[in-house]
Amino acid sequence: MLIEVVMPQLGESVVEGVVVKWLVEAGDLVAKDQPLVEISTDKVDAEIPSPSAGRVTQILVKPGETVPILEVLAKIETEPSASLPAPEAPPKWDEETEGFPGHMARTSGPPIPAPPRVEPSAPAPPPPPATGRIRITPVVARMASEHGLDLSKIPGTGIDGRVTRKDVEGYLASGQAPSAAPAVARPAATPPSSAKATEGKPVVAEATQAKAGPAPKAALAEGDQVVPWTPIRKKIAEHMVRSKQISPHVHIFAEVDMHRVAGVRAKEKKEGVNLTYLPFVIHAAAKALRETPIMNATVAGESTVLKKDIHIAVAVDTSRGLLVPVLRHADRMPLKEISAAMDDFGARAKSGKISPDELSGGTFSITNPGIKGNLFGTPIINQPQVGILRLGQIVKRPVVIDVDGEETVVIRPMMYLCCAYDHRVIDGVVGNGFLYRVREILEAGDFS
Repeated sequence: MLIEVVMPQLGESVVEGVVVKWLVEAGDLVAKDQPLVEISTDKVDAEIPSPSAGRVTQILVKPGETVPILEVLAKIETEPSASLPAPEAPPKWDEETEGFPGHMARTSGPPIPAPPRVEPSAPAPPPPPATGRIRITPVVARMASEHGLDLSKIPGTGIDGRVTRKDVEGYLASGQAPSAAPAVARPAATPPSSAKATEGKPVVAEATQAKAGPAPKAALAEGDQVVPWTPIRKKIAEHMVRSKQISPHVHIFAEVDMHRVAGVRAKEKKEGVNLTYLPFVIHAAAKALRETPIMNATVAGESTVLKKDIHIAVAVDTSRGLLVPVLRHADRMPLKEISAAMDDFGARAKSGKISPDELSGGTFSITNPGIKGNLFGTPIINQPQVGILRLGQIVKRPVVIDVDGEETVVIRPMMYLCCAYDHRVIDGVVGNGFLYRVREILEAGDFS
């Protein structure tokens, strides 16, 4: 009996995944729940276990390919091994041709005829033109789209004359590829007829035009190392660029005297509880959000959604990139519970054990660069939220305070907080009032 191994939905917001690496080969015997393949999504990485014991008969998706949820990845024969026919030698991924032997990208159309056989002494003619769609790998398709290439003009050296990645790279290096059109047209070069043809038509934003063209190609020197972006890094890049394009960011700063927070930390440490500064800021922010509902909101089209629950997303740095697990109902949690939850999030995020659902649903974000975070920074809003708070480095320095009506200079642990808010939704009075309230709570030192 054949059982299909499908791409699971790794969280409510995950719709696709990238096959990173197969842990088995066709013909291998596997046990139930044995890891078969590593999958990477925009949220987390995961290993897909075998649904049953048996023999792997087919591997249908190659490494690096993006597949939607419920797509069949492989097939497993569950009959006893005695009744199974002897497996053929497992296919190996061919780096030169970018495929398993006989494997093609899943596209429709009649097959491409193989080139005619010629004598070894005669030069090999180029493959004949295809009568239907050209069969290519997703990598080649993406490269062709990025550079605006006509693949029918590129001689293919792959199976059945297929165009491979190396064929495309060679074609680009040869200088035969057409130059990409400039992202933004120069007014001086626009002929009168073109100007007349565009009258009354909407002008495309420069950012949109720039996005349509390929990125400038970096010049490589000897010893340079090219590190391809992981799926998580690609999603971070897309998310950050989109946020800067969508939201008019306003950044405001507050200088906070953290000496009362430091006093609470020292007292808790004597009792065996080691608290960082982050839980105090989360506690203060959650309380201020409850008092300022417009900051605990998201944007939906041309509407603002005021969120009932306060779910604070806190950035965690990992070796694979930035993850942002969500602390749900943060306003209902005592300080020590917030601290324990963040320790757990940090450990599981770095070990890849955090679930995708724990990375979604945030209503406000906090980012903490740690003890080497410098004095302050300007964070980018986590869409579709309208605000984010960034901690700065805590530094002891002299400050002037009022003691019984007289000014005096004391040494205090001081920290800058930076709040970024979306000016489409938040006005200056509200944004400044929120950050001022966070500062008040921290300086008061009451975290009950």
